[in-house]
Amino acid sequence: MDFDWGDIGQVLTYLAPVLIFVVINVFFRKQQQQKRQQQAVRGLLSEIDYNQKLMEAFLFKWQAKKFKTGVWKRNKDKMDYIDQSLRNTLAGAYAIAEEFNGEIETAKKHKSSSYLAGIQVDRLKEPLARSKQGLEEWLELNKRAKEMPKPGGK
Repeated sequence: MDFDWGDIGQVLTYLAPVLIFVVINVFFRKQQQQKRQQQAVRGLLSEIDYNQKLMEAFLFKWQAKKFKTGVWKRNKDKMDYIDQSLRNTLAGAYAIAEEFNGEIETAKKHKSSSYLAGIQVDRLKEPLARSKQGLEEWLELNKRAKEMPKPGGK
């Protein structure tokens, strides 16, 4: 079996652009994935800030405003890049928020603020604070990791 080495140049002219395309595609996908992760974390931080303010206001005056949970609902199953203990903390905080939202909805439906009296929003204080701290740390670590030079790189 004879192999014609002259044909290798022709094969490489077709193969090289494909390989370059694959490498570039992988690079951009990784960047897009990192960007989506950071956007999800920033969205959660925004939601947590809102919920903390709502919780503090609720302590002074009962309100029928619901806690925000949309960012968590959209991203909770895709957040495997976050530490398990932080995901558990987030899940706990959002479970409490959903419970409160149910009670708020009941109060609205019955047009009675007596349902709001039973909501102990201070239960959310610690889980929200821990969630916020963990997400801020994650964001800072990932920001630093992106800025650090790669080993052997210049």
